[in-house]
Amino acid sequence: MSHVSLDSQLDLLESHFEALAAHLIDGSPLTLQTHSATLQRLAVELIQMVDLVGRAHFESADRIRRVKALANGVARLRENLLRQLAYVGRALEVVVPATREKATYSGGATYGQAARQSGAFKVLAA
Repeated sequence: MSHVSLDSQLDLLESHFEALAAHLIDGSPLTLQTHSATLQRLAVELIQMVDLVGRAHFESADRIRRVKALANGVARLRENLLRQLAYVGRALEVVVPATREKATYSGGATYGQAARQSGAFKVLAA
């Protein structure tokens, strides 16, 4: 593997990263899934190429800067994805309110106690 192929792999990785960041704004789940899978595949291929060539050949200042920029960009992209997930979750709660589930140990079992009451006694059991 030559240095040119490492640089072209980094170029390809950066272009797919930029496309993924642009599609995050669009919010299309199918394109996000497709581009994130492609980005992951390209990152794995880059790691395999670096392992074949050797880390000493990869460690130029420009390549290290580009990889650090990609790492920082992926962290920002992940934060933005989590923000979008929270936004969609809140919107979904407004449209379809979640039903409150009873606690696991709140009665109904053979040896369980009756449902707890709060405030004044409404039922008196002997």
